[in-house]
Amino acid sequence: MKVSYKVLKKYIPDIKSPEAVAQDLIMHTAEVEELHSQKENFNNIVYGVITQVMPHENADSLRVCMVDIGEDEDSQIVCGGSNLEVGQGVAVAKIGASVLWHGQGEPVIMKKTAIRWIESSGMICAAEEIWLKDEFPSQSETEILDITSFKAKAWTPLDEVLWKDDVILEIDNKAINHRPDLFSHIGIAREISAIAGKKLDYEHAKKSFSHLEELVIKNDIPQAVKRYMGLKVSWVTNIPSPDYVKEVLRSHDIESKWILVDITNYSLYLYGQPTHCFDADTLVWDMHIRFAKNEEAFEALNGKKYTLSDSDIVIADSEKVLALGWVIGWKSSAVSDTTRNIIIESAWFDQAILRQTWKRLGLRTDALNVFEKDLVVDLRDIGPSLIIQELEKHIPNLELQTFNDVYPVKEVQKTIPFYPDFISKLLGKKYSKEEILTILERVWIELIGEELQTPLWRKDLTNIADIAEEVARLDGYSKIEMTIPRVNIGAVTQSPIYTAKRDIRNYLVACGFYDLYTYSFTNKNVIEKALWDVDALIPLKNYLSEELTHMRGSLIPNLMQALEDNVREYKNMKLFECEKVFQKISEETVHENYELSLVEQSQGDNSYYQTQNTLKDIFAKLGVLSYSLQTPKNIPHYAHKGRTAEVMVRGKSVGFVGEIHPKATANFELPGRVGFISINLNILEPALYGLIQAREVSNFQRNNFDLNFVVDKESEGKKIQTAIQKTDVLIQEVELIDIYESEERLPGKRSLTFKIYIQSVSETLDDSVKNKLIDNIIKNVEKAWAKLR
Repeated sequence: MKVSYKVLKKYIPDIKSPEAVAQDLIMHTAEVEELHSQKENFNNIVYGVITQVMPHENADSLRVCMVDIGEDEDSQIVCGGSNLEVGQGVAVAKIGASVLWHGQGEPVIMKKTAIRWIESSGMICAAEEIWLKDEFPSQSETEILDITSFKAKAWTPLDEVLWKDDVILEIDNKAINHRPDLFSHIGIAREISAIAGKKLDYEHAKKSFSHLEELVIKNDIPQAVKRYMGLKVSWVTNIPSPDYVKEVLRSHDIESKWILVDITNYSLYLYGQPTHCFDADTLVWDMHIRFAKNEEAFEALNGKKYTLSDSDIVIADSEKVLALGWVIGWKSSAVSDTTRNIIIESAWFDQAILRQTWKRLGLRTDALNVFEKDLVVDLRDIGPSLIIQELEKHIPNLELQTFNDVYPVKEVQKTIPFYPDFISKLLGKKYSKEEILTILERVWIELIGEELQTPLWRKDLTNIADIAEEVARLDGYSKIEMTIPRVNIGAVTQSPIYTAKRDIRNYLVACGFYDLYTYSFTNKNVIEKALWDVDALIPLKNYLSEELTHMRGSLIPNLMQALEDNVREYKNMKLFECEKVFQKISEETVHENYELSLVEQSQGDNSYYQTQNTLKDIFAKLGVLSYSLQTPKNIPHYAHKGRTAEVMVRGKSVGFVGEIHPKATANFELPGRVGFISINLNILEPALYGLIQAREVSNFQRNNFDLNFVVDKESEGKKIQTAIQKTDVLIQEVELIDIYESEERLPGKRSLTFKIYIQSVSETLDDSVKNKLIDNIIKNVEKAWAKLR
């Protein structure tokens, strides 16, 4: 956001220096990023008039000029310009001035010198030599800068002649995004006056057009366009703009064109009120505010053609689009030097829709930058009032023809209950009621009864805390004494989920897993590769890119995508993430929960059981004392139906463990099998860190042996494992270590190999005990429909 110091001084005659103003804004309102002084490049450079042009005795390409620069005698300057003439107005760099020699390199300090033995006191400058090449592009390299048309007095400082005597304050936009009233010269002037302890003596232009006949305007989308004003004006002339209008435009690097164009920019930069002018003679009545049709064509003022969608707001007549709602106008309806009748437009458009339009089309304007801050609907009339006020000064014969203000639902001016004691308590400094009201009066906040009425332009003031902030910043934060807050510090209780997340990360990283942090968003491509329906997820209305269009409903798809992205560099990768997912319960309801998900690649056939062992170890770390796996009725879309189990804890389903469906694995171009775990930590939370029963640590050796059983392919390995575990108290642990399938050798069957660990707390186990234990295991397992191989 840029503002002109000269314009501010016009409304605040006793304003402080630019540096002091910048410091006040920094301390009370927003960061001033930079002060751009236009004068710096023009020190000791003045407007001069050539009185004589004579040939150079020793060089045909040079001339000796006598130049009037307001001193007692004309200055003699040797110059090589090809367009030198008597009576010509030129830029003269006096002794001590800094210039760019031939427009290149570092600045050179002018000194009195002799050029080919002829004395020269200064320099007649070309545009490129005084940093003006971009502003006078028609000047050739051999020509000096001809500024005769500016008609200034000799010796006038060049910065004044060229309107380069201003200081531009560049204010950080991010600091005032919540303050749309500050995106204008008048808004900043109000703020500076308030900081200085004064109330700006300025009123917005206010004109009534209600006496005019009705201009036909149809608003088909009142929810997206809450207010639309149109004013038809006849007998206008597109004359040059006055200097004070150009001055405001220059602060934003806008080149002046004609008054009918400049005056809308003047409204934007002076008031912060975007407006637009149509050439009324190009319209085919009536005017319509509507959404564009899909694939509707639009040629903008910048000469580019755009294809619109049915979510774009447009202003149209009976045949064509006139403007893209508050982004840019239609080329054929623009005002020109032959325009005699205009329609002045001022409106309020839904800023979310505008933002989507500019992102899709890549169209961004200064008007949009202001409008997307959510301008005040009730103030949309001050822009047209300012325009008419200015046009009447310079085009006295204009006539106001017709007018319409489509504004079905009026805004209500806000009031806030006034609690002076609460303000003092919140700020930590005692203020009297009168002191608070005196401070608030500077920003047009008035006490009416027992409530504070805020000015229309302050949409950011919504509660008493906002009022307290106004008091603190205007009075000065430095006036609030630093004190140690009184806080009753009690025991901090933390959800077990946070402890669980830490323990999960520590354990899995130690086991060789990579801890991933992915976006909370995903996209249609990744979801469909995971065999999921994208309609089951929550879409983002204002997504950042095509890769981030939906909230993630599971961590697994993004983990699978990460596997695909890294599979060429790493083999048998193991990844996990422990973060929030977002479930779409209904169109209005969204449920968030923490999820632990992991994926691990395997080139063998036992991925399913390998992942079950990982789950067992994780639960052991989390103090989950008991859980079971059962055949699921419903499984995630990405899961393998025959190799996925539902994890049950305390009678509740907490997630799934198993393998990724082969189709999903193929979609992500992953070799081998991929095991997965997906656990809802919020449902698991009550079972976390249960009391573990202590048991005696044995002093005797732990032994192990392997047994191989043949079972039907449909049989669950968990049943066999449970049967083995229950055989005897000497059995400490049972682990599935191998699966073998062969239709040739074991048709309809498969072979499961278990490693069985045994240990006694009272003696060393000899072979007889071990053999007896094996016999008992075989008997128990045969009851579970398995035979020793």
